[in-house]
Amino acid sequence: MIATLPLDVMRFELGRSLTIGRIAMWFLLVAFPVALIATLRTLRTVAPSDPIEPWGITLYFLVPEVVCLLGLLLWATPAISTELEGQTWIYLAMRRSGRSMVLLGKYLTAVVWTLSAALTAITLCVWIIGPAAGFQMWWVMCVLAVLSCFAHAALYILIGVIFYKRTMVSAVFYTLAIEYGVSFVPALINKFTINYRLRGLLAQWMGWEEARSRAENVFGAEPAETHLLVLFAFTITLLGVASFKVTRTEYPTQQED
Repeated sequence: MIATLPLDVMRFELGRSLTIGRIAMWFLLVAFPVALIATLRTLRTVAPSDPIEPWGITLYFLVPEVVCLLGLLLWATPAISTELEGQTWIYLAMRRSGRSMVLLGKYLTAVVWTLSAALTAITLCVWIIGPAAGFQMWWVMCVLAVLSCFAHAALYILIGVIFYKRTMVSAVFYTLAIEYGVSFVPALINKFTINYRLRGLLAQWMGWEEARSRAENVFGAEPAETHLLVLFAFTITLLGVASFKVTRTEYPTQQED
């Protein structure tokens, strides 16, 4: 029974999240990259012989980075704060393994919501770009979106657990400072960011060896297995720390404020 609880939480969260506001946000996440790609496509005719690399980099930054991170900011980060504000945390904390199960369920909910928008946007964008994109770009972008959602969701869940009073501010600061700042710094520290690993996989799976040799600090020179292993370790470690933290933290309720 305990093993199925996260899926039960996910089904419940998905059901109650079918509101006009959240559905509208989902469509906005899809429309944002599609509108930009469509605009760029009308300004430039892409022939099969033209290099597809600029399109691939643009699509990567629009979806696996921007769309995925924006969606997870909205659905993963406030996992704890919404329960505190709704005055339901006491009930969850009294349940056996209630805290961890709810956390994992909300994690899966954030991944499903965001990933559905990301995959839809990728499919539409590749269709707009045309035959020059090909199946390879669609497949690579979809896999990167999956990896981005699982890894970044774990990160934002942890931020929400630790900084439950200033959740969105902390998450936005981390995103801008680390994932969009430090990940481009030509130093060892950028290898500890999720986006660095995703860009390395992008360049390797798309066969952009020239781009990797010109900008090794951005795309990385490690093999794909290393990037995948690091992303897996990041995700498991962040989720483990978040689960450990949430089970041992005494969160204040509104009645205590």
